[in-house]
Amino acid sequence: MENILNQYINFIRYFENSLKIKYNTKRNPCEIAGSLFDRKGFINGINYWFHGTGCTAENNGIIYEYNISIFKDNEINFTLWKFSEFIRTHPEYSKLNYSMDNIEDELAKLIDQGTLAWLIIMGRTYKTYRVI
Repeated sequence: MENILNQYINFIRYFENSLKIKYNTKRNPCEIAGSLFDRKGFINGINYWFHGTGCTAENNGIIYEYNISIFKDNEINFTLWKFSEFIRTHPEYSKLNYSMDNIEDELAKLIDQGTLAWLIIMGRTYKTYRVI
């Protein structure tokens, strides 16, 4: 699961860096979508649309949906459903037939390893994963 997570994160970083380069900014695209560029668009073969503090990017039918933390710069957050959509729409990973329970169990191992953590805001823990 760690390799799958790494591909998910690496693509998101590539996508965000593509926008930063095109619009000559160091700010996270989630912060400036709608002001420096349209909230919905296309770059390097990627369809994207920003919503709230998050974004959905689609490339070759694969869906990458995520949020950016408002508390820590460039920290990627995602829910079980968002990550499962990546797996479900990925031509290779969808063949693994992971159930939501399987994915949740594997992500729990990554929390135990220190790769991920739960999102905690003002002492309250949310069922949202943080990439550490």
